[in-house]
Amino acid sequence: MISNIFLPSLLCLLAIAPNAGKEKSCWVVEKSSSLQIVGKTNISKWSCGVAEYAEPDTITFFDEGCRGQVRGIPLCGIVRINIGDFDCRNSLMTGEFKKTLQYKQYPQLTISFLNLDRMPDAAVKGETLSGEVMIALAGVAKKVVMRYSSTRVDATTIELTGEQSFCFADFGLTPPRKMGGLIRVSEGLDVRFLLCLHRINH
Repeated sequence: MISNIFLPSLLCLLAIAPNAGKEKSCWVVEKSSSLQIVGKTNISKWSCGVAEYAEPDTITFFDEGCRGQVRGIPLCGIVRINIGDFDCRNSLMTGEFKKTLQYKQYPQLTISFLNLDRMPDAAVKGETLSGEVMIALAGVAKKVVMRYSSTRVDATTIELTGEQSFCFADFGLTPPRKMGGLIRVSEGLDVRFLLCLHRINH
């Protein structure tokens, strides 16, 4: 059974250093992680997000998933979000949003983390990272470079916040309409997420 994600799943980062062996570090994606999609209408801004996470899947990532020519630190991890769990704080908008994303045919939004330019350092109070991710929505996958702001929570826990701008057309979608089209939704939208990562090996 596919369940809501962002509850404890494993991200395994495979660090390959020159003249050294392979070192894999594993991080748990904590329950406090979140994802939000933000956009605008001709009247105001709107926001849809996943408010609750329950019954997590446990995902195991193997070294084989990191093979190939990958820049920086190969990162093997996929976060799956059930479109049906999104809430726009307005029943009409929520229904239109889910319908626009074709959630019955494509019930999940997935973010595949491909690499980071370097390993997050829990000993550093603040740093900026970047890396490639693959975002798949409504049957269309798009690779982008994501910039993250890293915040140290404690010696083994960090928070990564990221944001990326898209257009509905990037995924072959048409912006939703609410109340018979009286409210027009703009083409642009922002995907924002917070990853709270806890290192489980040292």
